[in-house]
Amino acid sequence: MTEEIYDTMETGSALGALRDVAGRLPGPFVVLGGWGVYLTVTNSYSREHGVPYIGSRDIDLGFHIDLAADLDMLRASPFSRAIDVARSIGYVPYGSFRYCRMIRKGTGETLTEEEARRVPLYDLFYLFIDLMVDRVHPRHADAFGAKAIDEPILARVFDEEIWKRVEVGGTTVLVPRPHMLLAMKLKAISGRQKDDKVLKDACDIYALIWHSTEGFGDVLEPVRREYPSECRAGLAAVTDEVASRAAGHLGVDIETYRDVVRRLG
Repeated sequence: MTEEIYDTMETGSALGALRDVAGRLPGPFVVLGGWGVYLTVTNSYSREHGVPYIGSRDIDLGFHIDLAADLDMLRASPFSRAIDVARSIGYVPYGSFRYCRMIRKGTGETLTEEEARRVPLYDLFYLFIDLMVDRVHPRHADAFGAKAIDEPILARVFDEEIWKRVEVGGTTVLVPRPHMLLAMKLKAISGRQKDDKVLKDACDIYALIWHSTEGFGDVLEPVRREYPSECRAGLAAVTDEVASRAAGHLGVDIETYRDVVRRLG
């Protein structure tokens, strides 16, 4: 039996927000993180388990940055326009290029910062959008006032167009190919501090190998060849305890989970 990691109201709100945001953002951008995995694996996972794949609370979006761009070009880029879109639909800054909507669990309504202060924490959740770039422009801070959040693996996704097109809420979005998402997940899990993030990464690693739209070998072979250090670090981070808990959430036994994930080695 499968088990969600997060409250289904929170993940449902996040999926609805992704559909809304995707229809408003200028392209090109790619959907990363948990929702990138969801869009890649949920059809196969649903056929096997009878329910959609595990949702996420955060929305991670990736953008290409042209290192030859001047300040005016940076300020007119899809990354810059995405910031404007996020602010225009009620997201407020919450760190460097992280934007947040505060939502009341009881009603699902979006609250202002002042309204949120008057709501008990148990009746409140935070919906985050993280905007990432493939490269850090030397004048990024001049254009946007803060240091960029970058994901170097994303540079290959844009440079070589290693993506697929997926429909979300009537809008077609780009999602990195499964082995690229897997490389990012393997890299991320080895540096995680939060227990829930480690667990979600461990679930996503299994799902990307076993439930991707591409074949089993078509995912494993390139990630082992192109990202061997990420494979080693990711495997080391999936301890026996993490593997056992991830298997429980995925609705598989621990031997099945281990048999799939160990093929990264």
